[in-house]
Amino acid sequence: MQLLRSSFNMCLLALLLLSAASSMALSGQSGIDEQCDGSTVDTQGPETAKAARAFLAELQAAVRANDKQKIAGMVSYPVNVIHGGKRAHIRDKQTFLARYDSLFDEHLRKVILEQSAHCLFGNANGEMIGQSEVWFSELGNGSVKIITINPTAGT
Repeated sequence: MQLLRSSFNMCLLALLLLSAASSMALSGQSGIDEQCDGSTVDTQGPETAKAARAFLAELQAAVRANDKQKIAGMVSYPVNVIHGGKRAHIRDKQTFLARYDSLFDEHLRKVILEQSAHCLFGNANGEMIGQSEVWFSELGNGSVKIITINPTAGT
């Protein structure tokens, strides 16, 4: 009788686990809720959120491919640059490309690639990647561009 009760309990536990896994799969969740600090772009409306996530995906693809020209084209000039607490502006694409390696260092590339589209922070200033390493925003002409680069923000 004890063996039968033990087997029944094991089967019941297996069914409960299977049921939980199935409902997570059906709801599209991985079982681990992604935690976000602060608000996300979703509070800015569906159009802004969609554009921000698309821009992030495009930037991540360009960083992954180390496509400096593509990234340079994703910047609004003059772009604000904060490096080690010092503020400056890069006024044109040529200067950006000359400084690319010092700006898009290993830390910045990693932050961009690890940024979750689900946890993308947004407010009236634009959308933020990481801990303020990169800010981008929709411009008056409808394009989305990088407006601030701060490679030392999260270090």
